[in-house]
Amino acid sequence: MKDILKFTGTTLMMLVTLTLVGMVFIQSFMGDYEWLNMTITVVYSLAVIAAALWDGIQRGTQDCKFSQLMDRQAQERGHEITKAERDRMFQPMKGFLAGLLAASPAVIMAILALFLADTDHLWVTLVTRVTLGAFLGVFQYVDALLPWLYLPVALLYPLCVGVGYLMGPKMWERQRRLMEKAKKAKRRRVNRKKKAKKTA
Repeated sequence: MKDILKFTGTTLMMLVTLTLVGMVFIQSFMGDYEWLNMTITVVYSLAVIAAALWDGIQRGTQDCKFSQLMDRQAQERGHEITKAERDRMFQPMKGFLAGLLAASPAVIMAILALFLADTDHLWVTLVTRVTLGAFLGVFQYVDALLPWLYLPVALLYPLCVGVGYLMGPKMWERQRRLMEKAKKAKRRRVNRKKKAKKTA
């Protein structure tokens, strides 16, 4: 659980950063041209999704690398894997859980907004949009779908983190193949140099 909380912390920091950028900087670029506003909104929303996927991929790759290291030590040296080490290893649901914990304030506010949909609670709408600030630009185009769209939007970020994390094994396998290829190329260069020296 400790490792998941660390993962949650890094994911939360990225989400807070994206939220602040969306609320402060991206909104400041909005102007009188509707096509420009929509373009900025779409591009930034895609950037937020890409950042969530990348966050998950990076962590999933690290966990797969650590898992392989622990498995090798267990097989070759008889190392007994501790609970803390096992927690650091790749676990399919880790990305979804860390993403959900990081986005929990936005999810809670989205659910509250749904329950209070038929009442006039301006502060709920305000706080909900603040916690969903990474996607704030979207809301001006979907007024008819609010507040029902708040929850899907709140769950989008943790979903992307989880999906990215699941891509970790594939990414690690690719990195491992590239490292093996680089090692073989280096060995071939060394062997060629040795042969050249013997020939000389």
